[in-house]
Amino acid sequence: MGSAVLSVESARDVVLQHCQRITGKQAVERVALLESFQRVIAETVALDCDQPPFARSMRDGFALRAEDVEATPVSLRCVGEVKAGEAAETTLRGGEAFHIMTGAPVPAGANAVVMVESTERDSDTRVRVLKPVKAGENIAPKGSERRAGDTVLRPGRRISTFEAAVLASAGKAEVLVYRRPVVAILATGDELVAVEAVPRAGQIRNSNSFSLYGQVLKSGGLPLILDTAKDNLPDLRRQIQRGLESDVLLVSGGVSMGKYDLVEPVFEELGVTVHFESVSMRPGKPTVFATWKDRWVFGLPGNPLSTFVAFELFVRPVLRALQGLPAPDLPVVKGQLQADVVERSGRSAFLPAHISSRSGTLEIVPVNWKGSADVFGAVESNGLLIVPAEAARLNRGETVAALLLEELGYASEVRL
Repeated sequence: MGSAVLSVESARDVVLQHCQRITGKQAVERVALLESFQRVIAETVALDCDQPPFARSMRDGFALRAEDVEATPVSLRCVGEVKAGEAAETTLRGGEAFHIMTGAPVPAGANAVVMVESTERDSDTRVRVLKPVKAGENIAPKGSERRAGDTVLRPGRRISTFEAAVLASAGKAEVLVYRRPVVAILATGDELVAVEAVPRAGQIRNSNSFSLYGQVLKSGGLPLILDTAKDNLPDLRRQIQRGLESDVLLVSGGVSMGKYDLVEPVFEELGVTVHFESVSMRPGKPTVFATWKDRWVFGLPGNPLSTFVAFELFVRPVLRALQGLPAPDLPVVKGQLQADVVERSGRSAFLPAHISSRSGTLEIVPVNWKGSADVFGAVESNGLLIVPAEAARLNRGETVAALLLEELGYASEVRL
């Protein structure tokens, strides 16, 4: 177990290198199409038929031969009607038209559709066409979108609205997807009590398990909250062993240098391989990344903001990799700083901030928070202002970087 303090960049590189080793080895499962939303496709999807599967009318109007309406107005004999889901049983001949609806198959013999707005009915059996149309106008030819056998989706794509529509069009009532990783969440500490409990002197309610639960869900994982572990070796050992049954174990608290910080000794006892145990960042310095067999293990700091930041930087890429997704660059945006910031830690700092757009310019407002335990200040943020390790001060008005974690807000919502 090394004791070197890694930079944020070096620590992320260690995690990402481990992520690369599982490419092609992720677990998959087949699920119903209605259950696949936000899952990640694990198969190549090809069309089983042309799209559209027939020449399709793109307008409500009349199917006809373009050569019959080169000189307008002209009266044609209306010989029938074609609705979506039906097909004309007869072939259209010269001087004839079919009343046709959007999405309906174009009758044999017709080569154009004139919009209903460009016609007048002379009678129940005749229609007057007021404007000429060209051959092919208002018709989507068979196979004009995609041909049978064409690949329409590839592995590694998250299923959202249009992907679901494509899968349905390809006849995929079931789809092969990457299995969602099960993530065990273990909070530690004698000071933690349940949400419904009234804390006594020296006690606090367990909030980390709930924020981590949300982060895991947002990342596509299946969160499993374990019972809080007390600050003693038998209880901690039992709970960590239980957590190692999941794909990923997140241990919150107990990874610093205090007398009762017992997580790393238990890791060592159980044969968990620690790859790093300290990162030069604020908040979140005592962050541990480890593996055990094919399991992923993180020791996260106990303070809520530290836990949150460490998850975003190091845990999220792992959950993406386990679902067949690439680990993208951090969602860094650039904007104008709206207040001076003094940072003397000498570490890379990730400070809660509110990012909004005003007249096309991003404005980054540092949130008034009182340290890594202050979730009440952080709730006003939708991003993290990045203060480089070498910067002791950032001045109002300069262009700075931030991690955008939620949707952009409106400048009028910002509270200084």
